[in-house]
Amino acid sequence: MRSGAALRDALLRLLTAKSFDQITVRDICAEAGVHYATFFRHHPSKEALLDHIATEQIVTSVELTLPIKDAGDDRGSLDALCAYVEEHRVLWSILFNGGAGAAMRGEWLRQARIVAETRDSVGSWLPKELGTICSTSLIVETIAWWLTQPEGAYSADQVAGILDRLVAGSTLARD
Repeated sequence: MRSGAALRDALLRLLTAKSFDQITVRDICAEAGVHYATFFRHHPSKEALLDHIATEQIVTSVELTLPIKDAGDDRGSLDALCAYVEEHRVLWSILFNGGAGAAMRGEWLRQARIVAETRDSVGSWLPKELGTICSTSLIVETIAWWLTQPEGAYSADQVAGILDRLVAGSTLARD
């Protein structure tokens, strides 16, 4: 799977310089050093490659936070998520703010909806789907904002605290 990894890495490098819409499959192949036909053995389109990268990162972040979340520790989940993003800051910056942001946000919401189907509603006043959309939007946009700040301006712990207050304040039951 060296070609697959090379294509993934090539797209991420290209996204640091151009928006996703400006990148062609030929650009990705040239950057990866693979033949044009090789691309299509791995992915049907550049959108599919981007979706694969976004899904991989979102699934990883969901897997990291779910065991903590199942224990009822929302702050612990947010700590784990922010630590993961901070550890992979360059990659997440590219995915959220380097031309792939729309796909990343869409995939995060899709994954959040899948997880939400297995959970109880947060409170009776807030429909579950709306709560999922609101919580996901707060988390995604806060992380995207954080990634535009100078490195070290806010720690993972500080951002987790911000998220904890934002999410809890907007979704807790106030019947």
